[in-house]
Amino acid sequence: MFAVINYRDGKIVLASLELVAASVAFILLFYLKQNNDIKRVRRIALYFVLMFCIIMLFAFSDSEISVTVYIFALLIPLLAHLLLGTHIGLVVTAIFLSLAYIIFFYYYHSYEVFSNSGAIANIITVPLLVWGLAYSYEQANESAKQTLINLASRDFLTGLYNRSMLNDMFNFKLKRSTKNNQALSILVADLDNFKKINDLYGHNTGDEFIKSFATILQQHSGENSSCFRIGGEEFCVILSNTDLSGSCEIAENIRQTTENMGLKTDQINIPVTVSIGVATCNNRTCKMTDLLKLADQKLYEAKQQGRNRVAS
Repeated sequence: MFAVINYRDGKIVLASLELVAASVAFILLFYLKQNNDIKRVRRIALYFVLMFCIIMLFAFSDSEISVTVYIFALLIPLLAHLLLGTHIGLVVTAIFLSLAYIIFFYYYHSYEVFSNSGAIANIITVPLLVWGLAYSYEQANESAKQTLINLASRDFLTGLYNRSMLNDMFNFKLKRSTKNNQALSILVADLDNFKKINDLYGHNTGDEFIKSFATILQQHSGENSSCFRIGGEEFCVILSNTDLSGSCEIAENIRQTTENMGLKTDQINIPVTVSIGVATCNNRTCKMTDLLKLADQKLYEAKQQGRNRVAS
């Protein structure tokens, strides 16, 4: 519609840009329906917003265009933050509004309205208020999304990943390891005789130790690890770029730290140990189910050999 109006008014370049932008927008929309890659979707959204900003700035720079076109500047903060998120949206909006203000005051600074301080305040503050609203909304929206993601992917007691994330994280780390021509390993850990602790001292005491053990896992697994709670007292660690020897060393550090810490209550210091099974693969065809099954078998061997040990 705006292309037709501008063409009728003799603004051929602006009308052509709007027609091209509309065509590109339809192409991008069609492409989005065929593609679910989040990174590409965000890239396309960035292209769309930048294209929209460029057309707006081009329209603003036309001295013959109606001053009412500047009302469209209020769309950019909303569009940028909605499609690009808080950080990129903030940058794009800041650059766009700065250029829009420069162009606006360059062409209209001699208008009588600028002798009124209230009018100037409105022109400056209204876009900034809309920008603040868009930023605040998107920040709250992202925070809510992150909360939902954490609830869906994290164990409520320990903060570790839950079992539902195991397969996705394994595939991600497998790609990283094969890209670096390194091995990938899995540790499966099970706290020994933990049911007796819950029965004798209560679930609150058991939960406290579960949280303490989760901290031990995170502290000793290293930066290449992802830690999971996959059962009541069963845990898993995925180690990218870590061979069997390195994985066994990490597992042994976890075992020793657990044994030395024990479970302290007001009445008694309760000894607690952990058994750990270790499995490693060295190729990209490795499957998580197969590796996890092998690590479970090694864990069973550690239990059969007397517990409180690492088997690989």
